[in-house]
Amino acid sequence: MALLLLGLAATAHGQPAPPAPADPSAGIKGRRLAALATATAACHWVGFRYFDRAWYEGQRTDHIRWIYDWSGETYLNLDKGAHFMAGVAMAEGLGTALVWSGVEPLPAALVGTAASWAFLLEIEMRDAYYDQWGFSVPDFTANTVGAALPLLHQLVPRTRAIRAKFSYHPSSLYLDRQQRRQRNLPHTGHLIDDYEGMTFWLSVSPTELLPTWCSSWPAWANLACGYGAHGLHGDNVKSKGPNKRYPELPDAQPEVFLGLDLNTRPWPPHGRAGRWAHGGLQWLHLPSPAVRVTPSWGFYLLYM
Repeated sequence: MALLLLGLAATAHGQPAPPAPADPSAGIKGRRLAALATATAACHWVGFRYFDRAWYEGQRTDHIRWIYDWSGETYLNLDKGAHFMAGVAMAEGLGTALVWSGVEPLPAALVGTAASWAFLLEIEMRDAYYDQWGFSVPDFTANTVGAALPLLHQLVPRTRAIRAKFSYHPSSLYLDRQQRRQRNLPHTGHLIDDYEGMTFWLSVSPTELLPTWCSSWPAWANLACGYGAHGLHGDNVKSKGPNKRYPELPDAQPEVFLGLDLNTRPWPPHGRAGRWAHGGLQWLHLPSPAVRVTPSWGFYLLYM
């Protein structure tokens, strides 16, 4: 669910470079702050309209249904990657927008983290009262860690060398969903639940993390570790274990990748459109060489 919120972060202009301090002489820019508040309220309304249509169709209960799904039997914990990414994206996007509105960087980061955490908690509380969902403690943990990362970047600048990124290619579970549904085969009804097509990455810039030791490392080349899965059994059904939806099919398997990642931060953008494009690229793992280390070895000249 959380991947809809990644769009907000494209306005962050590709930070994690330190945001420019607000101009003390200018103070809060009222019009910008009002525009930000309006846009945030609109995104909140549109987002929940989508959530209501996509998920909240089950039986509502009168008590919280607690879930401790640490084993990841449904999505092999890829959904936790989406929750983490959403927390990072909202906190960083809102924090940068607040600096644009005249707020000092540290208070902006604090507000961004708090607002991101509160919004994702609101989603989790809506889940909590539906028998099909429930309040997932692991999801809430991923939300919290993700929302806190931009604040950590502000407090400890060296950690800006570590970026959360995302890559996606539509899986057959989603592309062939109509035919699969008719044949009672695994399928995914909503693009936002197509976890089989998603890979979540942690991308590290050696020249930023260890500038003394890695001074000769090319600034455009990051090292990346990715996590994905194949063989999932569809949306919101168990894909492994004794209670999986399709017992005749093998368990889904996690995939771990090691590879390179293109770091576009050293290339400064030009113009407003260039800044938007540059900011959006910071969230994407662009096609790069990678090695799959589990469940079996494999080499990709360009992993999407």
